[in-house]
Amino acid sequence: MRLRICDGERERIAPPSIEMVEQAFAAGASLPRGTEITLTDGERWLTALSIGAPDEGADGGAEKFLLLAGTGESATLVGPVGRSEVLRRFREHVQASGPSLMGGRICS
Repeated sequence: MRLRICDGERERIAPPSIEMVEQAFAAGASLPRGTEITLTDGERWLTALSIGAPDEGADGGAEKFLLLAGTGESATLVGPVGRSEVLRRFREHVQASGPSLMGGRICS
């Protein structure tokens, strides 16, 4: 499994954990419109794409996301959804991937 964060200027790929997901979607985290955060696990994937909000501030930070999930060749799209709902779904995705990711480290 891997966690990918791409904000249009740079891309980070990291081993996923509950802590990494919480850090990515923290209330103070800057997520400009167009930022893509993806968890992949074999054929399963979950992506949040920041789309902003009608009342977004001058800094362009996003509070709404499109949420895409897929397994193999099928995919679903949900949105717009808020940051807390996206965080909840990303936590569930990490938890469903097994106990080796729960503590913030990957066990072999």
